[in-house]
Amino acid sequence: MHHQPDLFFSEIKDTSRHTSGNSANALRMMAQHDHLSPGQQRFNRLLDRIEKLKVQWVEMQMMCDAHRPVYHQILTPLRERHSLCVREMVFLLDSRLQRRGLSAQQERIAAAILCNLSMQLIVQGDEEMKALHDKYSSESLSQKEESAMMDMREMMEDMLGGPLTDDESLETVNDVFEAGMKRLREAEAVKREARQARIRKRKPSAAQLQAEANQKAAETTLRKVFRQLASALHPDRASDSDERDRKTVLMSEANAAYDRRDLVALLQIQLRAELTDTASIAKMADEQIAAMTLLLKQQAQELESELQQQRHEVRCEFGLKSYETVSVANLNRNLRIEESFFESELSAMQQDLQQLTDDKYFKRWLKDQKRLSKEPRADIFDDWRY
Repeated sequence: MHHQPDLFFSEIKDTSRHTSGNSANALRMMAQHDHLSPGQQRFNRLLDRIEKLKVQWVEMQMMCDAHRPVYHQILTPLRERHSLCVREMVFLLDSRLQRRGLSAQQERIAAAILCNLSMQLIVQGDEEMKALHDKYSSESLSQKEESAMMDMREMMEDMLGGPLTDDESLETVNDVFEAGMKRLREAEAVKREARQARIRKRKPSAAQLQAEANQKAAETTLRKVFRQLASALHPDRASDSDERDRKTVLMSEANAAYDRRDLVALLQIQLRAELTDTASIAKMADEQIAAMTLLLKQQAQELESELQQQRHEVRCEFGLKSYETVSVANLNRNLRIEESFFESELSAMQQDLQQLTDDKYFKRWLKDQKRLSKEPRADIFDDWRY
């Protein structure tokens, strides 16, 4: 097979090529003499860090993919049963409120509970609950939505220091929020541009000039790696259909890696395409090592940010606290807690549904709800147990 010139050397290498570049470890620099230089050591440390971050990302994805079906298999039926019980409770309260025998205070408590429960079902898309909510609430759903929208608008305008424009249709809380966030981003962009303009007017320091030079060298290196791959993997240079297919796959991977600035993946493709080898990488000049190390540092930072975002999404999906570590043990523990909670709630609700038809029990139950509503952190409108 014809070999393209190595990225860092002008002559064609005849040394044996490494075809397995699936791990960042394959790119590690090995000492050519007694020891690695500080730059080579930093290069290797960043490779190790990137490899660990990628492994953590994959392991978390696999952990969630394994946990998700179990999570939904256990909790979905419980949630559905819970919604059915809530629905039955709403109809029971509606029926009881249409009869006489309750004091005005008892009616207010029962109506507040009914509205709270109906809201739980409305957010799930239960249209029938909207009419029942409006029947007993002093404020209709549309009025509540209008009030929430105005509150959001007031908050956004306070943050912006001026009124929101009415160029767009602002009909929901989310519309107002999105419009406000757009304005905030635009305002921040204007401030950022003003800061950058002021900085550009100043004479750059030696450190800033060096940082700019380092970044420029890094960008040049990234483009050079990609362009060599693009040249070597062009389908017209394939000797047969199998080779053309192989190069097409590698080029597709190279395009994706370049788009996400994944230097490690590009170098791994170079190894697989037999365009370089680990010995050649280890012989790079210090300036080339420094440029690639800067790219690796930026790639590691991006991976850390992505991993942090992934952890946040996993916690939201499976109900973990913001401070809890995402682990198999914690996912399973939280699943058991949620399962126990729903089973306990269902047992209590089913017991109440059986006995609330009795007037004496119903009035005692309302009295309990009034007492609970006065306890700290309890509110029959916002934190009622069902």
